[in-house]
Amino acid sequence: MLSTKWRVLFVFIVLLIAAALIANHLTGRVFNYHDPIGSVRTIYEDLKVEIEVVEETEQTLIKPSAGSFTTKTVIQNHLPQADTARCTDVSLGEVKYKRNGNIYTWTDSHGVPHFSDTKPDFAVETLDTDFVEPLDYFELTLQAANLPPSFTEELRIKLNTVFKVYGQIIGADALKKVRLNLTVFATRSRYEQAIKQRGADLSNTDGIYFHATNSAFIYYRNEQSAMRTAIHEAVHAINKAILGTTPRWLNEGLAEYFEYTKNSMQLVSIEPHLSWISNKHIAQSVFTINWLIGLDNKWQTANDTKLYASSWAAIYFLMDSSKGKQFLKSVMLAEQNSPCSKLTAETLESMLYQHFPQLSKDYKTWLNKPFIKHRF
Repeated sequence: MLSTKWRVLFVFIVLLIAAALIANHLTGRVFNYHDPIGSVRTIYEDLKVEIEVVEETEQTLIKPSAGSFTTKTVIQNHLPQADTARCTDVSLGEVKYKRNGNIYTWTDSHGVPHFSDTKPDFAVETLDTDFVEPLDYFELTLQAANLPPSFTEELRIKLNTVFKVYGQIIGADALKKVRLNLTVFATRSRYEQAIKQRGADLSNTDGIYFHATNSAFIYYRNEQSAMRTAIHEAVHAINKAILGTTPRWLNEGLAEYFEYTKNSMQLVSIEPHLSWISNKHIAQSVFTINWLIGLDNKWQTANDTKLYASSWAAIYFLMDSSKGKQFLKSVMLAEQNSPCSKLTAETLESMLYQHFPQLSKDYKTWLNKPFIKHRF
């Protein structure tokens, strides 16, 4: 028989493991039964981090420090009630394409090859390019006064980039046409008045998206800020129309990702988000991805700044490799197939480890490297 001292120690260990398993279940994590000690240790460390995050949030609400990310937290504060909107298809159906025609080719008497989309009068060969281009990805209604003339056209170009990148990930056949309703307000008072009329929270935001109407309000602080906010809110509308209901980390991460889209002639690049990096390195502590995907119910109740930074970093990491894009493809198509529900944290974590068996090591190594722009 065990002595009293050993029995007490044994019962304590059992209770400790049971408490960890209960916490594991409630936070939506997957327990690794092949490495129980490691999993218990990970759960303990993650719970400790979460407690620190809540404490940080309480302190921030009392008195934001001068060096905190208060601007970003303000700009990206979205309505909790927006996520509970009735599940409806807000898309305009499939994207329509037009055939771009055949190309005619011939070689002249000097041996120089020629190509033309107009058939000449003499015998030529036909080069069937099978090339099609979209008629339009979206219908944009932009209500604003005194916007620079170039604003709308630049916004259209950047949003076309979003669709092209999505097409590269999930396939052009999976795209849907989207109606985008954006209203830009030149003054803070009119912006807040419009939000109040919708019965929404009057928190200090620069942009807010309404799921039910697939529309967004934007405060015009300056041209650069308004453009980033317009892209951010438009991506929410695009996600709603193409994918349906999505986990918050995916929805916000993609919206953050496309804010710094750059277009030059035919070249497209997406640069690291300046709110989250400094000297090409991450400037904000972030959650591990496998922990982040279990925090969907923590938005609006914990440290939103860290959640936004973590979501952006997760998407940037996934967009940085072919297997990351394959994971995104799997997730986005699965969400599209079930537009009224979100994938569970357990399902997402299982899919994640299929593509990244050494996720923790890979992500930590990647975070320590300089961030580079993505080209498409």
